[in-house]
Amino acid sequence: MSSMLRYLAVSVGLLLTPAMAADAPAPDPTLVAKGLQFFNDAALSGSGNVSCATCHFSSGHTNNKTYVGLDVVADGNPDGRSTPTLWGAGERSVYGWGGTAPTLEESIRGIIVNRMKGAEPSKETLAALVAYVRSLPSPKNWQLNEDGTPSPAATPSVQRGFALFIGDGGCGTCHVLPSLDKSSRDDIGTGGRFKVPSLRAVVLTAPYFHDGRTASLRDAIKLMWGVYAKKMDTARTPTDAELDDLLAYVSAL
Repeated sequence: MSSMLRYLAVSVGLLLTPAMAADAPAPDPTLVAKGLQFFNDAALSGSGNVSCATCHFSSGHTNNKTYVGLDVVADGNPDGRSTPTLWGAGERSVYGWGGTAPTLEESIRGIIVNRMKGAEPSKETLAALVAYVRSLPSPKNWQLNEDGTPSPAATPSVQRGFALFIGDGGCGTCHVLPSLDKSSRDDIGTGGRFKVPSLRAVVLTAPYFHDGRTASLRDAIKLMWGVYAKKMDTARTPTDAELDDLLAYVSAL
C-alpha cells in the first residue's frame, strides 16, 4: 500500500492495532468436527426437516436467499431477512440483523429455538456449534493485507477504491477495519435500525441489505454513498469511475 493510503488509514484509526492482531486460540479439532455434525443435523429443528446447513450449507456460507422464519420469500420483502455468511462470524461483537445477540452462543441458540422451533440445545451442543462456526475463516485476497488495507501488489483501482472507502465515500465510518462491520445498529432508510454487516466476502453474499432488496453490489455501494452524503449534508455524488474503483476494493474483501 502506498504511504499516502497508509497515512489516510492511520488518520482515521483504521489500521489494525497489536492488541487486535492477537490470534485467538485455535478451536479444538474434535469439537469442530462434532459441531459440523450438529450443523447438518435436522433433528435440532422442531420439524426434523431443517438444519443450520439448510440456509448456510455445510461450508457455513450463505445460500443467498431471503427468509421470513423458515419460508423463502422474494428478495426485498419488507419482513424478510437475508441470510448472511458465517465466514469470519467468530470475529463479530454482536449478532443478528437486529444486533440483539451479544455472543455467538446466544445467536446460535436463538436460531435453533426461535427460528427452527427446536428444543433447548445442550451446553455441549452449543459449544460444538460455536467451535465449528469459529473455525470458518473469511477468504483471503492477494490484493489485501490481513487488516483489509491494500497490499503493495494491489491494483491501482483497488488502491483508489480504498482511498474512497475511508475518504469521500464514508464507508469506513461504519464498516470499520479489520472486521469491516460495527456493533451498533443504524437506520439507513431501509425500514428500521439494523446491525451494520461485515463486508468480508461481500461480493459472494448477494442480495444485499437486511431484506435482500438489492441484487447488485455496485447498486448497493451507490445507495450507501447517497446515505452518507445525506448524513453529511453534501451533494457530492460518485462518478462512474469512482464507483468502479469502490467496487474493485469491496469485491476484494
